[in-house]
Amino acid sequence: MNTDQSAPKKQGCRELTSLEKRALSQIFKVILRSGRAPTVGELRRFLKESDDDVIRVLDKLEEKDLLLRRTGTQQMVSIYPLSLEPTKHQVVLEDGKKLFAMCAVDAVGLPNMFNKDVEVISECGWCKEKITLEIKNGEVVAKSHPQVVIWNLERQEGPSAETCCPVINFFCSDQHFREWVERHPDLSKKGHSDLLEQAYPGIKKRWRRYGETIGVR
Repeated sequence: MNTDQSAPKKQGCRELTSLEKRALSQIFKVILRSGRAPTVGELRRFLKESDDDVIRVLDKLEEKDLLLRRTGTQQMVSIYPLSLEPTKHQVVLEDGKKLFAMCAVDAVGLPNMFNKDVEVISECGWCKEKITLEIKNGEVVAKSHPQVVIWNLERQEGPSAETCCPVINFFCSDQHFREWVERHPDLSKKGHSDLLEQAYPGIKKRWRRYGETIGVR
């Protein structure tokens, strides 16, 4: 999810109903506790709604590009900023639980959304070298490379999980970012880059607000 269209700025997030907020909050709480998404039956019992009403809520959240289900099923594949399938952006909580973020922006936004201290383990979008970040009390306190760059799309075409998230990455240096740009000139024109230090304050603010909005901080 790119920094210009992060969850708190999405139109869908501004228009969340109270039931949708409760559903999102419960889904996230189950994932944080168990590492998996709740079933329709589990959401029905928590929300005290019928199965059909729960499915309608999930339909609305998917329309708003906040979650994605496997085609033809109610199985959640992702719920921003989390992927329920492995990605190259791993987020390790203090208790050792491992989660996966949809993209580089989501990886550094996630600890602020949930008010968690984490280690982010990712890779350079050019050389594939391991990149690690340590985020405590909402601040980046350690990083494996002096000049970590984040590149993201300025516009998305279609569901975030299928279009923009796969290409929003970290780079271990500005040099490697420039080498990537030379190899991908058409794609690189569709987005922009920032040093982590420049991008992070805005990401932190927006994801914190999203967490507060749906009650998961």
